[in-house]
Amino acid sequence: MTAAQAVRAALLDFNGTLSDDEPLLCELFSSIFSEYLGVVLDADEYYRSLAGLSDAEIVETILEMHDRGGDTELASFLQQEKTRRYCREVLKRPRIRPGAVHLVREVARLVPVGVVTGAVHAEVDAAIEAAGLALDVRVVVAGDDVVRGKPDPEGYEIALAALRALAPREVFATLDACEVVVFEDSIAGARAANAAGMPCVGVVGTADPALLASEATRIVNRLDEEVAEWLIPMLATGPGRNIDLGEGGSHG
Repeated sequence: MTAAQAVRAALLDFNGTLSDDEPLLCELFSSIFSEYLGVVLDADEYYRSLAGLSDAEIVETILEMHDRGGDTELASFLQQEKTRRYCREVLKRPRIRPGAVHLVREVARLVPVGVVTGAVHAEVDAAIEAAGLALDVRVVVAGDDVVRGKPDPEGYEIALAALRALAPREVFATLDACEVVVFEDSIAGARAANAAGMPCVGVVGTADPALLASEATRIVNRLDEEVAEWLIPMLATGPGRNIDLGEGGSHG
């Protein structure tokens, strides 16, 4: 973010950003592909090639790599099995950390907060409910809402339309993409935000930090109370308030 501008909404990626669950996703996909396909998926391959893609794209990629592409019934079964296991795990142990819960609640007091993710609604809803954030997250665009996953900007474009439709309409109907700050942990996600015209803050953890920094305007280590302290003074509930968001560097 190289110029002063208003921040009138915040959109968060889910897996690996709001929810500290990329290791869980890797474990679930690895076990499912091993059990049902006899395919070994190691962590390096997952983080290098699959992290940041939608569930459907991950399953389709693996099936195509192993000459099972086009088997829609198998693809649907694998996705449903992954969702079933994910919901079971997050209900046993919520993956949204207390610092991230604090951030969402504090930001949501001033501007709308939403989630844009390649995960399906059932998983996002279960995790948000388990963390007690159901009333704070006003917009969710999930993998089952889009045709094209990240790095395509479709999810963020749908989210912008949903934000503009929020009440009071006289405030949010004028919301511009450049006034929506995005938090993303993957290269695909950061590129999607950029393509949608939204400034992106990179969250360290999934992608190579140097590569993520090349796609983001700022880097933070995690979503927590320190990020909330940095972000809260920059929020504006209406148009016309210009605030310098800073550029580069790290925080948190």
